[in-house]
Amino acid sequence: MDESARLGLPYLIPNQAQKHVTVNEAFRKLDQMVQLCVQSKAISIQPEAPLDGEAYIIPASATGENWSGYAVNTIATFQDGAWAVFPTLAGMRAYILDEAMMRVFNGADWVVMEGAAPSEESPVLGINTIADLSNRLSVKSDSVLLQHDDVTPGNGDCRLNVNKSAPVATASLLMQSGASGRAEIGLTGDDDFHIKVSNDGSVWRDAISVDKDTGFVGIGTDAPATPFHVNAGLANVAFKLEGTDPTIVFQMQDDTTTSTGNGPILFARTGDNTQFYTAGSARMTIDADGQVGIGTSSPSARLNVLAGGIVAGSPTGGDKGAGTINAEALYDDNALLSCYVLDQAIDGRVDIDEWDARTPDRHVPPAATIARHHEPARRFVARIGGSHDPLTLDGYARHWKDKRHLTSMPNEATYDPVNGPLTMGEWIQRLVETAEIHAVLIDTLHQMLKAAEKTPKPERPG
Repeated sequence: MDESARLGLPYLIPNQAQKHVTVNEAFRKLDQMVQLCVQSKAISIQPEAPLDGEAYIIPASATGENWSGYAVNTIATFQDGAWAVFPTLAGMRAYILDEAMMRVFNGADWVVMEGAAPSEESPVLGINTIADLSNRLSVKSDSVLLQHDDVTPGNGDCRLNVNKSAPVATASLLMQSGASGRAEIGLTGDDDFHIKVSNDGSVWRDAISVDKDTGFVGIGTDAPATPFHVNAGLANVAFKLEGTDPTIVFQMQDDTTTSTGNGPILFARTGDNTQFYTAGSARMTIDADGQVGIGTSSPSARLNVLAGGIVAGSPTGGDKGAGTINAEALYDDNALLSCYVLDQAIDGRVDIDEWDARTPDRHVPPAATIARHHEPARRFVARIGGSHDPLTLDGYARHWKDKRHLTSMPNEATYDPVNGPLTMGEWIQRLVETAEIHAVLIDTLHQMLKAAEKTPKPERPG
């Protein structure tokens, strides 16, 4: 046998020449392996300018001209200007300088020696796992308990402090799935409090942020401008209240209101109805069909107002009572001009195109437009020259005698005040048209009287 069985130290052979070479080789191995001390077991790139005597434990995926060929967990040492590698055996111990820790080779890996507690300033600490320079404190456990000090004893508190160097740095708790970040809580890039989420560990979204100066809370925004600021982005629902109870309440009150049921403003969903309360009473109800009730919780129309009237602007007298509308002015786009009567009387014709152009189109929110014609003028022109011509005395009289209604007014037999009533504007337009027809007929009678006065009267027989 030319070398020792365990460390492979070379033996001297009888009559061996240059015995000092063999002895020096054994000394080199002993110098490296006895009281073994290595720089690191985490560095994977072969150093370019190592000091003589420096040693390293080869990690997985080591790179370099020499290290790339060395087996994992072997000892690489730089001696006499060259790299040498030594095999490891179970039970070997080494002090790791960058960890300030003793480790032992268990035949598969370099593990922390049992009972070898780190120093007070240990650069790394692994509990049931191996720590490294990126994760200086590493714990592998199903749970971790931090409990108040009842031994010293302490003051009963238990606080985990996470301190950063500057506002632009990060002090946070990062939660991962498969080593990829999914949620982060803390001071991330500024001194505001953030709760962030990610679906890929790269793109992060602010779910909740709290401004450090104002205390304002933002959801979907990192710059809340009000005490509670929601930015839904492209979502069409920004806020949702949901519950199994048929009544869901959203209440707003000031800090002087002590009764939870009588806050200044209370919004509730009762069954399929939505109700708004003030001072504890329901003031407005919107039912499942979209009907709005003010003063009633059971609206029977699109807008149902009870226990008071509707006031628009500042009209004289204010509220006139239930079922009334009091407004400074009331406008109806069906109140169209009727001067076409005078056009026919004076010019002998009505320019329908001109009157159509004067008729405004009806605009239906949000963007629809309905083109309109001057229908009253068209109805009027259709009667001119017929047996019921409204501008002739005989035609006018024949119309009301035959049809039992004035020429511009609706027919009693066909008028339906429930399902087809006329609007206020239509009534006004028909009344004005009637007045103008009467003006023309009065002038016709006047001209007839003047003509009669100029006609010589026949002499009475003596």
